[in-house]
Amino acid sequence: MAAFLDALMSYPVIIFSMPFCLFFALMVIDLIFDLSDGSLGDVDGVDVDSGWSAKLLLPPVVSQVPLPVALTVSSFFATVLTYYLHYYLFSLLSGMVFLAVTVPALFIIYYLSLYISAFALKPLAPVFSAKNAFAKIQFEGMRATVRSSNITSEYGEVVVSQGANEIQLDAYTEGDHEIKYGDEVVIISKHPELEKYLVVRI
Repeated sequence: MAAFLDALMSYPVIIFSMPFCLFFALMVIDLIFDLSDGSLGDVDGVDVDSGWSAKLLLPPVVSQVPLPVALTVSSFFATVLTYYLHYYLFSLLSGMVFLAVTVPALFIIYYLSLYISAFALKPLAPVFSAKNAFAKIQFEGMRATVRSSNITSEYGEVVVSQGANEIQLDAYTEGDHEIKYGDEVVIISKHPELEKYLVVRI
């Protein structure tokens, strides 16, 4: 076990083992404590259809999954590849020959790890595809029921019924319209800056 840990902490394996440990630890901490409110899972990968990623011929799957996942998985496979190459090949070299071989090999290893990661992550690609995301509901024009005690120009809550589901929305009104609990209203528009909707009583 000690020899294995020593190998992980030695050059060139440490070039990939340390980033893997860092990315993996950050993902576990975020999963346990929800420090970023799930933002790690929401970080988009690089769009393979535009920019430098297409020019470098990066695997499409790696470019489509969230960046933290892609970095963690690719650094893991790069660590494994480097460990076995070091054990069977790099350890036989020394001096300037060792550096001359390992430095360019690191770039090749990581590039290969991207394709291995693409194969491993392929079953997860549909999960992160924007095409499979749920359509956003357009609430403008819908009827709703006032849930709060009243609705003012600053605050209010309404409930929209969608089949067996109820969706609660923040709402506000304009002018001196008196809107109170239980009133039926219609949603006119969404505030351009805030996540609330302008409503008027029916």
